[in-house]
Amino acid sequence: MSTVDHVRRFRHGIVSSFWHTPTLLLCLASFFWALNPIVGRAIRDDLTPVTIGFWRWLIAAACVLPFAWPHLRDDLPAIRRSWPFLGLLGFFGVGVFSLLVYSSLQLTTATNNLLLQSTMPIMTLVMPAVIFRERVALLHFACAGLSILGVAWFMTKGQLANLRLEALNTGDLLALAAVFLYAAYATSLRKAPQLHHLSLLVVLFAAGIVSLAIPYALHLLLEGASALSLTSASALVFIGIFPSLVSYALFNRAVALIGSMRAGIYMNLPAVFGVLMAVPLLGERFEQYHVLGSLIIIASILLSRKVKK
Repeated sequence: MSTVDHVRRFRHGIVSSFWHTPTLLLCLASFFWALNPIVGRAIRDDLTPVTIGFWRWLIAAACVLPFAWPHLRDDLPAIRRSWPFLGLLGFFGVGVFSLLVYSSLQLTTATNNLLLQSTMPIMTLVMPAVIFRERVALLHFACAGLSILGVAWFMTKGQLANLRLEALNTGDLLALAAVFLYAAYATSLRKAPQLHHLSLLVVLFAAGIVSLAIPYALHLLLEGASALSLTSASALVFIGIFPSLVSYALFNRAVALIGSMRAGIYMNLPAVFGVLMAVPLLGERFEQYHVLGSLIIIASILLSRKVKK
């Protein structure tokens, strides 16, 4: 066997090992997801939320379509049978989710957005009971309550006595709604038909594009196209490839390997990675109420892991 063949086998072995290791898949997906709010916050004055969301998925779909095309033809019968379900999954879990995230970044900091995302593991644990009426351990609901306490601590800046709807930051509420939608998406993903992972991405991205097409068209009609600087264009390309195409592919693969509940546990990682980067990159402050709120949510996650599979 030649040296070239040895190199190819070695490279194939590394790729195959990575593709079958859910921990690595989820850690890398989380890292790119952590950069998404940071980049979105940085360009909030240049591009509107619907502009970022629409071009995010259009770029992601354009990048994956050439590779997915042969598999799409084979999966077309299954896609036709399941298009209502897949359409709803992409509409809410891709399109509406993104619009909520980028809208929230207009009104709250990337640090708050990321820390609120750390409630994802708990939401993913209790979501099967909400959507599929599955039995969930009582301890999971207790963990959910503890996680909600951490969220309330963030949103009131450590002043729980001021917990009134009109006093809450609208950006934080939008971020929390986005987390809820993604937890529902992650839980519902188990019911997706058996498609090639690239086919699944194209269908979900297409549904996300459709969900944002009308709002984006109205934006263009009323306000015109936003001026696109080199920085903004580069940010859109980055968002379209890494937090979108790469992260969704890695996360979908991890769910296929270990299920949505176990994959959801890793969804606190974007907050960890993101806060560490948001402070130096955006100059945001990590306040005392962030510390205690984070500890409450971390405690809820650790407690949830005590439940037997």
